[in-house]
Amino acid sequence: MATQSGRILLGALDRMVYSSANYWVVMFSDLAGALAFLALGLNRFSGPWVVAGGVAIVGFMSSGLLEYVVHRFVLHGPPSMARRGHAQHHAEPRALISTPLFVILIGALGIWGLLGLVLPAGVAALLVFGLYAGYNYFALVHHWQHHRGIDLTCVAYLRRLDRLHHLHHHRQVVNFGISTTIWDRLFGTFQPTNEPATDYTFWSTIRSYWMKLTCKPSATS
Repeated sequence: MATQSGRILLGALDRMVYSSANYWVVMFSDLAGALAFLALGLNRFSGPWVVAGGVAIVGFMSSGLLEYVVHRFVLHGPPSMARRGHAQHHAEPRALISTPLFVILIGALGIWGLLGLVLPAGVAALLVFGLYAGYNYFALVHHWQHHRGIDLTCVAYLRRLDRLHHLHHHRQVVNFGISTTIWDRLFGTFQPTNEPATDYTFWSTIRSYWMKLTCKPSATS
Protein backbone atom coordinates (compact mmCIF):
# COMPACT_ATOMS: atom_id res chain seq x y z
CA MET A 1 0.00 0.00 0.00
CA ALA A 2 2.79 2.37 0.93
CA THR A 3 4.60 1.59 -2.32
CA GLN A 4 1.45 2.20 -4.34
CA SER A 5 0.83 5.50 -2.54
CA GLY A 6 4.42 6.52 -3.25
CA ARG A 7 3.98 5.80 -6.95
CA ILE A 8 0.77 7.83 -7.02
CA LEU A 9 2.53 10.74 -5.29
CA LEU A 10 5.51 10.60 -7.66
CA GLY A 11 3.15 10.49 -10.62
CA ALA A 12 1.32 13.56 -9.35
CA LEU A 13 4.60 15.41 -8.83
CA ASP A 14 5.76 14.41 -12.30
CA ARG A 15 2.58 15.77 -13.88
CA MET A 16 2.94 18.98 -11.88
CA VAL A 17 6.45 19.56 -13.27
CA TYR A 18 5.07 19.64 -16.82
CA SER A 19 1.96 21.68 -16.01
CA SER A 20 1.81 25.21 -17.44
CA ALA A 21 -0.50 26.19 -14.57
CA ASN A 22 2.17 25.10 -12.08
CA TYR A 23 4.78 27.11 -14.01
CA TRP A 24 2.87 30.39 -13.72
CA VAL A 25 1.73 29.81 -10.14
CA VAL A 26 5.35 29.13 -9.14
CA MET A 27 6.49 32.37 -10.81
CA PHE A 28 4.11 34.44 -8.68
CA SER A 29 4.32 32.37 -5.48
CA ASP A 30 8.10 32.71 -5.44
CA LEU A 31 7.72 36.48 -5.54
CA ALA A 32 5.25 36.25 -2.64
CA GLY A 33 7.64 33.97 -0.75
CA ALA A 34 10.49 36.46 -1.12
CA LEU A 35 8.31 39.31 0.14
CA ALA A 36 7.19 37.18 3.09
CA PHE A 37 10.79 36.60 4.16
CA LEU A 38 11.52 40.31 3.70
CA ALA A 39 8.63 41.19 6.00
CA LEU A 40 9.72 38.57 8.53
CA GLY A 41 13.31 39.76 8.44
CA LEU A 42 12.44 43.42 8.91
CA ASN A 43 10.08 42.50 11.74
CA ARG A 44 12.72 40.45 13.58
CA PHE A 45 15.80 42.53 12.73
CA SER A 46 16.65 45.22 15.28
CA GLY A 47 19.77 46.72 13.72
CA PRO A 48 20.21 49.69 11.34
CA TRP A 49 18.46 49.61 7.97
CA VAL A 50 21.77 49.83 6.14
CA VAL A 51 22.93 46.63 7.84
CA ALA A 52 19.65 44.92 6.95
CA GLY A 53 20.20 45.93 3.33
CA GLY A 54 23.75 44.61 3.43
CA VAL A 55 22.58 41.26 4.77
CA ALA A 56 19.99 41.00 1.99
CA ILE A 57 22.64 41.85 -0.62
CA VAL A 58 24.89 39.08 0.73
CA GLY A 59 21.99 36.67 0.29
CA PHE A 60 21.32 37.92 -3.23
CA MET A 61 24.97 37.59 -4.24
CA SER A 62 25.07 34.06 -2.78
CA SER A 63 22.08 32.98 -4.86
CA GLY A 64 24.27 32.70 -7.95
CA LEU A 65 26.40 30.05 -6.24
CA LEU A 66 23.30 28.10 -5.21
CA GLU A 67 21.97 28.40 -8.77
CA TYR A 68 25.27 27.05 -10.14
CA VAL A 69 25.53 24.13 -7.70
CA VAL A 70 21.93 22.99 -8.23
CA HIS A 71 22.16 23.32 -12.00
CA ARG A 72 25.46 21.52 -12.33
CA PHE A 73 25.25 18.83 -9.66
CA VAL A 74 21.49 18.18 -9.38
CA LEU A 75 19.90 19.04 -12.72
CA HIS A 76 22.91 17.63 -14.59
CA GLY A 77 23.78 15.18 -11.83
CA PRO A 78 22.77 11.61 -10.94
CA PRO A 79 19.45 10.22 -12.27
CA SER A 80 16.48 11.80 -10.47
CA MET A 81 13.10 13.39 -11.13
CA ALA A 82 14.83 16.78 -11.20
CA ARG A 83 17.33 15.64 -13.81
CA ARG A 84 14.59 14.05 -15.91
CA GLY A 85 12.56 17.26 -15.87
CA HIS A 86 15.62 19.29 -16.79
CA ALA A 87 16.46 16.91 -19.63
CA GLN A 88 12.97 17.52 -20.95
CA HIS A 89 13.65 21.27 -20.74
CA HIS A 90 16.73 20.76 -22.90
CA ALA A 91 14.66 18.74 -25.37
CA GLU A 92 11.84 21.31 -25.41
CA PRO A 93 13.34 24.68 -24.37
CA ARG A 94 10.08 26.56 -24.88
CA ALA A 95 7.96 24.16 -22.82
CA LEU A 96 6.67 25.58 -19.51
CA ILE A 97 8.48 23.19 -17.16
CA SER A 98 9.07 24.09 -13.52
CA THR A 99 9.67 22.57 -10.11
CA PRO A 100 6.50 21.65 -8.17
CA LEU A 101 4.87 24.58 -6.42
CA PHE A 102 6.05 23.88 -2.88
CA VAL A 103 9.65 22.77 -3.53
CA ILE A 104 11.31 26.20 -3.52
CA LEU A 105 9.30 27.31 -0.47
CA ILE A 106 10.26 24.16 1.46
CA GLY A 107 13.89 24.74 0.47
CA ALA A 108 13.73 28.36 1.64
CA LEU A 109 12.19 27.33 4.96
CA GLY A 110 14.85 24.65 5.39
CA ILE A 111 17.69 27.11 4.74
CA TRP A 112 16.08 29.60 7.13
CA GLY A 113 15.87 26.91 9.81
CA LEU A 114 19.51 25.93 9.37
CA LEU A 115 20.72 29.53 9.37
CA GLY A 116 18.56 30.18 12.43
CA LEU A 117 20.65 27.67 14.36
CA VAL A 118 23.68 29.97 14.19
CA LEU A 119 22.20 33.41 13.38
CA PRO A 120 19.43 35.61 14.81
CA ALA A 121 16.07 34.90 13.17
CA GLY A 122 15.93 38.33 11.54
CA VAL A 123 19.37 38.02 9.96
CA ALA A 124 18.55 34.52 8.73
CA ALA A 125 15.27 35.72 7.21
CA LEU A 126 16.97 38.62 5.41
CA LEU A 127 19.60 36.27 4.01
CA VAL A 128 16.86 33.96 2.74
CA PHE A 129 15.05 36.97 1.27
CA GLY A 130 18.21 37.81 -0.66
CA LEU A 131 18.51 34.21 -1.87
CA TYR A 132 14.82 34.19 -2.82
CA ALA A 133 15.16 37.52 -4.64
CA GLY A 134 18.14 36.11 -6.53
CA TYR A 135 16.11 33.06 -7.46
CA ASN A 136 13.33 35.30 -8.78
CA TYR A 137 15.90 37.20 -10.84
CA PHE A 138 17.21 33.91 -12.23
CA ALA A 139 13.68 32.72 -13.05
CA LEU A 140 12.84 35.92 -14.92
CA VAL A 141 16.11 35.90 -16.88
CA HIS A 142 15.66 32.22 -17.77
CA HIS A 143 12.04 32.77 -18.81
CA TRP A 144 13.10 35.67 -21.03
CA GLN A 145 15.88 33.62 -22.61
CA HIS A 146 13.41 31.03 -23.87
CA HIS A 147 10.17 32.96 -24.37
CA ARG A 148 11.06 36.59 -25.23
CA GLY A 149 7.85 38.15 -23.93
CA ILE A 150 9.67 41.50 -23.86
CA ASP A 151 12.46 42.51 -26.22
CA LEU A 152 15.47 43.09 -23.95
CA THR A 153 18.14 42.29 -26.52
CA CYS A 154 19.14 45.96 -26.37
CA VAL A 155 20.59 45.23 -22.89
CA ALA A 156 24.10 44.02 -23.70
CA TYR A 157 24.55 42.05 -20.45
CA LEU A 158 21.30 40.11 -20.92
CA ARG A 159 22.07 39.53 -24.58
CA ARG A 160 25.44 38.04 -23.64
CA LEU A 161 23.90 35.82 -20.95
CA ASP A 162 21.40 34.65 -23.54
CA ARG A 163 24.12 33.58 -25.97
CA LEU A 164 26.03 31.80 -23.21
CA HIS A 165 22.92 29.96 -22.03
CA HIS A 166 22.07 28.77 -25.51
CA LEU A 167 25.63 27.48 -25.80
CA HIS A 168 24.97 25.54 -22.58
CA HIS A 169 21.94 23.95 -24.23
CA HIS A 170 24.20 22.70 -27.04
CA ARG A 171 27.21 21.62 -24.95
CA GLN A 172 25.55 20.89 -21.55
CA VAL A 173 28.92 20.74 -19.71
CA VAL A 174 29.65 24.49 -19.74
CA ASN A 175 27.96 27.75 -18.70
CA PHE A 176 25.80 26.44 -15.85
CA GLY A 177 25.18 29.95 -14.54
CA ILE A 178 22.00 31.49 -15.92
CA SER A 179 22.04 34.91 -14.27
CA THR A 180 25.81 35.35 -13.81
CA THR A 181 29.08 33.98 -15.21
CA ILE A 182 31.07 34.44 -12.00
CA TRP A 183 30.85 30.86 -10.75
CA ASP A 184 31.48 29.29 -14.14
CA ARG A 185 34.64 31.37 -14.38
CA LEU A 186 35.70 30.41 -10.86
CA PHE A 187 35.12 26.66 -11.32
CA GLY A 188 36.43 26.41 -14.88
CA THR A 189 33.16 25.71 -16.71
CA PHE A 190 32.87 29.07 -18.46
CA GLN A 191 33.01 28.96 -22.25
CA PRO A 192 32.69 32.11 -24.35
CA THR A 193 30.56 31.75 -27.44
CA ASN A 194 33.54 32.26 -29.75
CA GLU A 195 36.37 30.46 -27.91
CA PRO A 196 37.24 26.85 -27.01
CA ALA A 197 36.73 25.83 -23.37
CA THR A 198 40.42 25.67 -22.48
CA ASP A 199 42.02 27.28 -19.43
CA TYR A 200 39.21 29.77 -18.93
CA THR A 201 38.88 29.90 -15.17
CA PHE A 202 38.25 32.97 -13.03
CA TRP A 203 41.97 33.58 -12.52
CA SER A 204 42.85 33.13 -16.19
CA THR A 205 40.17 35.72 -16.97
CA ILE A 206 41.81 38.19 -14.55
CA ARG A 207 45.17 37.43 -16.15
CA SER A 208 43.74 38.00 -19.62
CA TYR A 209 42.34 41.40 -18.61
CA TRP A 210 45.71 42.34 -17.09
CA MET A 211 47.50 41.38 -20.30
CA LYS A 212 45.15 43.60 -22.30
CA LEU A 213 45.73 46.53 -19.94
CA THR A 214 49.50 46.15 -20.24
CA CYS A 215 49.33 45.51 -24.01
CA LYS A 216 50.95 42.09 -23.65
CA PRO A 217 49.77 39.00 -25.57
CA SER A 218 47.64 36.53 -23.60
CA ALA A 219 47.20 32.81 -24.15
CA THR A 220 43.47 33.10 -23.41
CA SER A 221 42.73 36.15 -25.52
